Amino acid sequence: MINKLKFYIVVNVNASGNKKLLRQVINLLKINHNVEVLESVSKNTAKEIFKNLSFKIFDRLVIAGGDGSFNFAINEIFQYPSLLKKEIGYIPVGTANILQIETQILKSAEATTEILITGNTKKIYLTKINDRFFFLMAGIGLDGKIVASINTRIKKYLGKIIFALKSFQYFLFLKNKKMEVLFDDTKIQADWILSTNSKYYAGPYKITKITNIFQNGLVTFIFKDLTRIKILYYIFLIVFYEDLSKAKSIIVTQSKYIKINKLDSDLVVQIDGELFNSKESVEIIQTNQFINFLTL
Repeated sequence: MINKLKFYIVVNVNASGNKKLLRQVINLLKINHNVEVLESVSKNTAKEIFKNLSFKIFDRLVIAGGDGSFNFAINEIFQYPSLLKKEIGYIPVGTANILQIETQILKSAEATTEILITGNTKKIYLTKINDRFFFLMAGIGLDGKIVASINTRIKKYLGKIIFALKSFQYFLFLKNKKMEVLFDDTKIQADWILSTNSKYYAGPYKITKITNIFQNGLVTFIFKDLTRIKILYYIFLIVFYEDLSKAKSIIVTQSKYIKINKLDSDLVVQIDGELFNSKESVEIIQTNQFINFLTL
């Protein structure tokens, strides 16, 4: 006899990915299980959804959206102890879906449904930047500016194309703003900081062999003097070696605490592909916090 489960699926209706996959998974789950779909049209409605869920009794919480949607969900979940105990699932219907790539979950309705039902979990470890968690990466500088420049409406329709166009634009008109970086009794100036829990970046591109989201091993790349030539070299290293640490011009640290202060202008920060706003300073702290993620 099948153990009937109660699922709540929180859907970001503004996500730009494969909505057909979402419909198929919901239909498959409904064959033997109780499924309720909650649609979020804004951050305010999403906040209200998670607040209401904290009072409900159910088995599994599933997030349907992209990496940014999952990041938002994690930060809401940590506000409610009852939700922290839940097994968290994921349906990749976002733009880049690095979480799906990192976990190697197939983008098929059957595979996704089996994972959500079976209940196997792994811990996804989290890093904190100021008052928010991230599970993939935080970028301060270049990629923060790229994310900040993207209109959310255009992103919904163009998806990855708009990221490629904006990246090329910032490459052509590269203009760095120095920031101060403090870690392990070291103080330096840099143009770009990338702190990552994930071995993937910007889609299916490996940038490190040191960590992944199931390890508690934050890696930070510090780009001191960023130029177009160096960016091309870094792309070469990613494509052919899958490892940015081979570049002598990049400082690589596994420090658990990093502080970044603005110098010329406010810091422009992205976390998990979403804008974290401009800041005068940020603190990145490796934590022992985690979520129980439904996976293979």
